[in-house]
Amino acid sequence: MYLGDKVAKCDYCGKEVYLPYRCKYCGGTFCVEHHLPENHACPNLKRGEWQPIYLPNKYSTRYEFYREEELTRKREKIQLFTASEVRDLLLAIGAISIVYMTYAFTVFSLLATVYALIAVLIAFFIHEMAHRFTAISLGYKARFVASIEGLMLTLISALLPFKILAPGYVAIYGRYGGRLRDLGLIALAGPLSNILIAVLAMIIPFSSILKYFVVLVNMDIALFNLLPFAILDGNKIFRWNKAIWLIVFAAAAILWLFVRWF
Repeated sequence: MYLGDKVAKCDYCGKEVYLPYRCKYCGGTFCVEHHLPENHACPNLKRGEWQPIYLPNKYSTRYEFYREEELTRKREKIQLFTASEVRDLLLAIGAISIVYMTYAFTVFSLLATVYALIAVLIAFFIHEMAHRFTAISLGYKARFVASIEGLMLTLISALLPFKILAPGYVAIYGRYGGRLRDLGLIALAGPLSNILIAVLAMIIPFSSILKYFVVLVNMDIALFNLLPFAILDGNKIFRWNKAIWLIVFAAAAILWLFVRWF
């Protein structure tokens, strides 16, 4: 096919082209390599400039304006506890409080009853929060859930010589069920926190009655949860690392015997 004698040239590199491209911004003709505006330094091409970002408010059609640097400071407010979680925590603390109030009533002392309630509040809350925040630090979502069966068993044990302290549990979810190591660390955090509180209570000087209940309740909760049975913390720790379980369980048992018999 004959195309004639006239051949176009690329305005950028001077290369002869039979099928030139025309730039819609500057009107020049270019070869295939330089037909894009950014490839021939098009003088009429304007790069994007900063534009305000508009973010919609949830459940409304109103828009708020933020500068770019302000966006990094905008964070969704994190709710520490949900209403249902607070309810479950209060139910669980109430059930365990009833168990230890039976100890206080044996000495017919209102002060001992108050101390028992304080000890339960400290021991149980810190135990469950140790589970909860360890799970969150490992990338899981976690919340405390009261169990109807556990609450009933805990309340019934108030009338028995042995105590069952299982009013609820920290439910975690994410990462397809969790790795064995993560579950072991999460389980370990609870009893370790109770052992630490008991040791600190032995060292720090304060009311002997309150000290007794703080140490007693914390060691009861720690030792019971370290048993390697069913859904208790000890079972998860044992499955993850038997040596760590044995060391922690032995330490808890020795401290528990010391508190009970001395």
